[in-house]
Amino acid sequence: WLENGNLSEAAVRGKELFTQVGCAACHPGPYYTDNKLHELGFTRDLDEGKPVDTPTLIEVWRTAPYLHDGRAATLHDMLTTFNPEDRHGKTSDLNEQQLEDLISYVLSL
Repeated sequence: WLENGNLSEAAVRGKELFTQVGCAACHPGPYYTDNKLHELGFTRDLDEGKPVDTPTLIEVWRTAPYLHDGRAATLHDMLTTFNPEDRHGKTSDLNEQQLEDLISYVLSL
């Protein structure tokens, strides 16, 4: 994430991916949230089809597990398993290194 107070090389690469895959559309700086509701296709049971709020990504490393109901144990799970149809960022085309770079950036916020 950070090395000597600066973004690591992985996080620098991840910062570029953050914009490219669309994360910044709903998680724009400086607060890394748009304070809006979005339906992303991962709600189920009584919440199915309902929009969820866009949380801030600042210090997201403190808030695991992820998603509104805690189903995603890791950010990796959230960006892969719980990202149907790339509605939570276009991450399906990313390789493992790119996913890890993106996660490194998000964890640096």
